[in-house]
Amino acid sequence: MDESMKRRRVCSESRNKNSKEVSLSSGLWSLPDEVTVNCLAHVSRLDLAALAVASKCHRSLVVSPDLWDRRYLKGCTEPSLYVCLHILPEPNPRWFILNPMKRRLKPIRSNPYEEAHSLSSFVVVNWGIYIIGGVRNGEPTSDVFFLDCFEHSWYRIPSMYMPRASATACLVGEKIYVFGGCGDEADSLNWAEVFDVKTQTWELLFVFTPKMPLNIEQSVVIDRELVYAVDDEGQNFSYSPSKCLFWTSGKTDSKPGYRSDWCVIGKLLFCRGTRGRILWCEPDDGFDWEEVKGLEDFQKSFCGSIQPWGLAKTNVQYDINKLCTDSAGNIVIFWNNPVSLELWSAVISLESCKGGREIKGKIEWSGAVFKLDPLSKSSYSVNVLYSAYVNA
Repeated sequence: MDESMKRRRVCSESRNKNSKEVSLSSGLWSLPDEVTVNCLAHVSRLDLAALAVASKCHRSLVVSPDLWDRRYLKGCTEPSLYVCLHILPEPNPRWFILNPMKRRLKPIRSNPYEEAHSLSSFVVVNWGIYIIGGVRNGEPTSDVFFLDCFEHSWYRIPSMYMPRASATACLVGEKIYVFGGCGDEADSLNWAEVFDVKTQTWELLFVFTPKMPLNIEQSVVIDRELVYAVDDEGQNFSYSPSKCLFWTSGKTDSKPGYRSDWCVIGKLLFCRGTRGRILWCEPDDGFDWEEVKGLEDFQKSFCGSIQPWGLAKTNVQYDINKLCTDSAGNIVIFWNNPVSLELWSAVISLESCKGGREIKGKIEWSGAVFKLDPLSKSSYSVNVLYSAYVNA
């Protein structure tokens, strides 16, 4: 059993050890425990949440570690969208899960260990999210946390060797590779380190490379074994964990410009550009980025105007502030609407056209998922720090 699963089981059993002193002879409680757990393992997460509020007895059953272990082992988990928001001027980020029926972000338990962290790296592993490094009190930190998306519980993970901020991190197999983020203190001996998910241990990673990039802007895993990355100068790199070799192609982006939130769908890379554009490329073609077509009318809706109190109207240009993918291979984007003080999201399906030379997008759904309180002076903008689907 995975270490994080063991940790979750121990915590859950400790919390629920006194909640089983119940004797009922009807409904779920009339069935043998093994049959009950096996049946509930196939129930949707939304229905389990509804069952949990029925009574304390039902809640003790829903949060049972046996039930969630069974769901995971039987492959009955469901993809749920988790979003980390920084609602200014609040110092600490807040985490949310998207309610699939209401299409609204619902807050979950905050991290009891976390102070004001920013510029962290995030990696989804199994049923949870690792939050790695970042800035605390103006200084890079080596702190690592794990958000268990089964129970929405938080755990402190062994710290990295090096404090890192704005590092890039990715999962290859059962190991998390973290590159850069340590500024001028970086050298070939501490520039990278690797975390073994099974043993919960860190190891500094000596990386041989003819040129060591200090600042990796983006990285992504292709074919589950090769890491593609780009530095702040637009130069492309590749890393092979099996060979522990990091090399540069000597090529730079053929079309310089802003690129962020790289993600993989099939064998193609996607990212967000400026002015509401979504870009794609084939890594083997030297990162020759093209724009996803068919979204021109949608991009026009990113223009609007606002009128602050007592001032003339001002034209504004919205922009995508976060991009990720869902389990169906769609693009999911977020953007702020300053007119309505809302955070909006859209799901975009993709279609290959003209023999793969063109990708077209289609808006499958869009709408507001979070609204700032217009009467509150404490919140006036929201930034999406991270978004990802987790099977839980």
